[in-house]
Amino acid sequence: MRSCLSAGVDSPNHLLELDDAGVRVLLQKKLYFVPTIDDLISLEKADLRETGGRNSRLRLMEQAFKKALAAGVTIVFRKRRDFRHHPHGRQADQFKYFVKWGMSAAQALQTAYLPAARMLNYGWENHVGSIEKGKFADIIAVSGNPLEDVAEMERVRFVMKGGLVVRNELGAR
Repeated sequence: MRSCLSAGVDSPNHLLELDDAGVRVLLQKKLYFVPTIDDLISLEKADLRETGGRNSRLRLMEQAFKKALAAGVTIVFRKRRDFRHHPHGRQADQFKYFVKWGMSAAQALQTAYLPAARMLNYGWENHVGSIEKGKFADIIAVSGNPLEDVAEMERVRFVMKGGLVVRNELGAR
């Protein structure tokens, strides 16, 4: 972890052993914290069994997340690319962990938009991350209010990609 942070890895993942010194490096170098937790969720039972219920990688991530959040480190939502073990669209369960660990629902949802576009660099924030004229029209919709129940993000009903509707379970309204 320390080697990656010191070398300036621009999107360090996991950082399970994030300490105060690591937080300082993230802040000084304006690095993003990208907590990939969907795989840790699936490993939780085995980790607890192996440690006699004392610890798990998910619990270490919770501690690191809370430390980064309290310090003001920019946290970015990450989706996995391992579709065999973590199918596309299943990553939204991470939002409820972000909320459980101290973010508001709005803060948790925002981690997937502009901060993610900024992290991509290469000018992507000029094309993605918000709904504005001239940007890609990549939009999703859910039936309920994710600010009241962030788990709504696990029940996507409408998808627009590049301005084209590719899924519509909402029907005409």
